[in-house]
Amino acid sequence: MGLDRIGRAAAGLAALLLAGCSQEEPAESRVVVLGFDGMDPVLLQRWMDQGFLPNFSSLARRGHLQPLPTSNPPQSPVAWSGFATGENPGVHGIYDFLRRDPAQYLPDFSIAEVKPPRRNLELFGYRIPLSDPSIRNRRAETPFWSEIGPSNRASVLRVPVTFPPDPIHRMLSGMGVPDLLGTQGTYTFYTTATAGTVEGGRIVRVPPDDALLSTRLDGPPHPLRPEAPPLSVPLEIRPGKSGGILAVLGSEELELEPGQWSGWVELEFPFGPGLSIDGMVRLHLESGLPDLALYVSPIQFHPHSPAMPLSSPPEYASELADRIGLFHTLGMPEETWSLNAGHLSDAAYLDMIKTILAEREAMFFDTLGRNDSELVVGVFVQTDRVSHMFWRGIDSAHPLHDPGDAVAAGAIRWIYQEADRILGLTLDRLGPEDELIVLSDHGFTHYRRSVHLNRWLIEAGYMTLKPGRRESDTLFAQVDWRRTKAYALGLNSLYINRSGREGRGSVAPEDVSPLKSEIMASLATLRDPESGEVMVRNVYDADQIYPGASAGEVPDLVVGYASGYRASWQTSLGGAPAALVEDNRQKWSGDHLVDAGLVPGVMLTSFPLAEPVAGIENIAALVRSRVDR
Repeated sequence: MGLDRIGRAAAGLAALLLAGCSQEEPAESRVVVLGFDGMDPVLLQRWMDQGFLPNFSSLARRGHLQPLPTSNPPQSPVAWSGFATGENPGVHGIYDFLRRDPAQYLPDFSIAEVKPPRRNLELFGYRIPLSDPSIRNRRAETPFWSEIGPSNRASVLRVPVTFPPDPIHRMLSGMGVPDLLGTQGTYTFYTTATAGTVEGGRIVRVPPDDALLSTRLDGPPHPLRPEAPPLSVPLEIRPGKSGGILAVLGSEELELEPGQWSGWVELEFPFGPGLSIDGMVRLHLESGLPDLALYVSPIQFHPHSPAMPLSSPPEYASELADRIGLFHTLGMPEETWSLNAGHLSDAAYLDMIKTILAEREAMFFDTLGRNDSELVVGVFVQTDRVSHMFWRGIDSAHPLHDPGDAVAAGAIRWIYQEADRILGLTLDRLGPEDELIVLSDHGFTHYRRSVHLNRWLIEAGYMTLKPGRRESDTLFAQVDWRRTKAYALGLNSLYINRSGREGRGSVAPEDVSPLKSEIMASLATLRDPESGEVMVRNVYDADQIYPGASAGEVPDLVVGYASGYRASWQTSLGGAPAALVEDNRQKWSGDHLVDAGLVPGVMLTSFPLAEPVAGIENIAALVRSRVDR
C-alpha cells in the first residue's frame, strides 16, 4: 500500500469516528425523497395485500398512495428529467435514451456530452491539452434542488441524469457517468471459447492452458497520444485452489474460486513519468483453467482521483469513500448485457445487485445521519434492473419462462422486499418534523416480442434501401436517404426525413404534417403477423405533446407500443432486419418502453394530500411546497 493510500485509510478512520458530527447547523425539518426506479403499482399493491411489504403498507395507511402518471415516453432519463425540472420533455430537452445528429443520422447518448479540450500543444509526438475537456448535461432547465430551502442545503444522491453534478450542497452523480473508456459500461470477458462480438462488452480469447496465461486489460485512450494503443495493465492467471485461479492484475494479487466475486481491484494506467489514470474493477470467475471464463467489470472512475467530476463539492466522492469504502461510480453499474450474453449467471448478477444496493444504502443513510440538509433525495435503481432481467420469472407467456426456475421466479419480489426494508430503515431515521415522499418514475410490463420499426417503414414505403438490399445493418448502413421519408432511431422515437433539417432530407416542410398523420393512421393498424395482436397502442404527434419544443432535437412522432411489444435493439440503433417482429429471447424480459398509460409509477407520502398528483413533472412543485412550509 502506497503512502497516499495509507493516508486515505487514516482519514477514513477519523471520518468514521466523527460520523454524524456535522459542523453545520442541523436541519430543523427535512423533506426526504426516496426513489425506487421502475417500481410498479400493480406489483406493489399485490405484495402489500399479501403482507410482504409491511413498511409500504404502514406508510400508505398513514399518508397517501397513488399511481403516478409517468412521462411520454416512459423512459427513465425522460421521467427523471421531468421530476427534476417540473417540465415536460419539450422544455427539459430529454426525449429518449438516444438522440441523433440530424446531419449524419448517427445516434448519441442523450444525457451528457463530453468534448475533448479545445486547445492542445503538439510537442515531441505528444498532444498536451491546454484546457480542460467540456462536460455538460443536456437536460435543460434548473432542477428544483438548486433553488430550495431557507439555507439552500440539498443533498442529492445517484438521481438519474445528474452528470456532471450540479453545484449544490451535496451531490453524487447517477445515470450519465461514463466508465474510463468513455462508454456507459463496457465489461471485459476472458475466455478460452471461440471469441465473438457481444453488445456492451469486449471478449478476449486466451489459449487453453493449465499453467499460466499472460494477457492484459485495456483501459482508456492515451491522453497525450491519441494515435497510440490504449493504456493497459498486465493480467496474469495461474491455477488456484478448488478449480479457481490466482490472478495478478496490475500490482494486485487475488484468489478467486468459481462463482466468486472479488472486492475492488485498484488500477493505475501509467502514461508518462509520474503520470497515471486511476480506475478500479471487480472480477467474477465463472470457471477456472484450462477452460477459463473470467468477467471483469467496466473500469470505474476511482472516487479518490476521478478523471471526470463525480460529485459536488468535488471532494465529496473521496470523503464518502473514506467513510463507507469504495463504491461503483459508473452511472449504470448494474451491467445487464453480460447476463444477456451468459457471461454472468443469474446468481452472479443478483450478487452484484446486492453489493451495489449495500453501497447505495450506505451513501443514503450516511447523508441522513449527517442531518445537515433541508432536502435529501436518493434514488435506488435496482428495482428497475432486477425487473428488466427477471420478468421472465413471473411472465408465464415469455419465451424464456421456466416454471422450475425458483431464482427467476422470486427475484422481483425479493428486490421489492429489499425496498421495503430500506423504507423501514428510512422511517426509523426520520425526525418528528421530517416528511417523506416515495416514488417511482414508471412501472413495468411484459416484453415478449421485438418490433423492427424500420422494417415496417420499408414495407410501408416510407424508407427505401439501396438497390439490391433486402435489409440494413445498424446506423442505417444500407438506407437510400434520397428516397426515404421517415426513419426510427432510439426506443420510442420516429423522425421525418425533413429537407433543411436532416443532412439528406427528402420531405418538404409543407408535406411534413400530412405525412405524420398518414404514418400515425397506418401504425394504428399494425398487427403481429403471427398472433394478430395489436402491436402499437398509440402514436403521438410531438407538436401536440411537446408544444414549443425545438424542432431540431424533438422526434416527430412518439410510438407507444402495446404491452408485450417493444422496439427492437436494432431499431434503437437504426437497423432494419428482414423480419417485422420476432420473439424476445433475451433475459432482458420486462420493460416499460410502451404506451405511457400502461406503466404509471407510484407515489406515497407520509402526509395527506388534498388531491392526487397529476404526474411526475408535478413532484418538483410538491417538494418545493413542503420544504417551504
